[in-house]
Amino acid sequence: MDEEILMACRECDALQRVPWVPAGRKVCCRGCGATLYHHPRGGLDRPIALLFGALVLYVLANSFPLVTLDIGGATRETSLMGTAWALYNHDMRLLGILVFLTSLAVPGAILFSTLYVLAGLRLQRSLPGLRQMLALLSHIHPWEMADVFVISILVALVKMSGMAEVIIDAGLYALIGYILLGIAASASIDVFVLWHRLERIDRFSRGQLSLEAGR
Repeated sequence: MDEEILMACRECDALQRVPWVPAGRKVCCRGCGATLYHHPRGGLDRPIALLFGALVLYVLANSFPLVTLDIGGATRETSLMGTAWALYNHDMRLLGILVFLTSLAVPGAILFSTLYVLAGLRLQRSLPGLRQMLALLSHIHPWEMADVFVISILVALVKMSGMAEVIIDAGLYALIGYILLGIAASASIDVFVLWHRLERIDRFSRGQLSLEAGR
């Protein structure tokens, strides 16, 4: 509680020293009242558990079809990869690549990168590339659009329900579960708190090295 951190407000750019608060509390800007950071309850164990669950559902969402269409006795299945591939092969290559990146590649990269960062901080080890990985997460996160992809699927299914029998498969349920667990995990993480934990680990490591060098 006695530790103070120099921090700039993201809303009004006011530079101020703020206290390091315990879990369950947040710190607001003295100027505009915006939230500077919040320290979620549960430590790192909660988001790690949620992200491991999201990882399982992410694998299932990519292993099973999303929906099956029955049109006059002819059935067609589609999956995440199949959707991107179909767009790519039907003269919509740019859209297919965009769907692949925003619904498959980027969400997967964010999921694995976040687990890597949280595991390193939980073990209190500055793993190789951990600092760079944490910096990268804040830049690529806006490109994760799996939730937008699911909404577009649901809209398309409603419009097609009058033309064909639509069967929702396990892949879509897994994808929705993955998104919900990802949202819950994000609510249990504050990037500033992660940076603060990393700085403390680095300071401890430098102190240990200094003690060993002085012996």
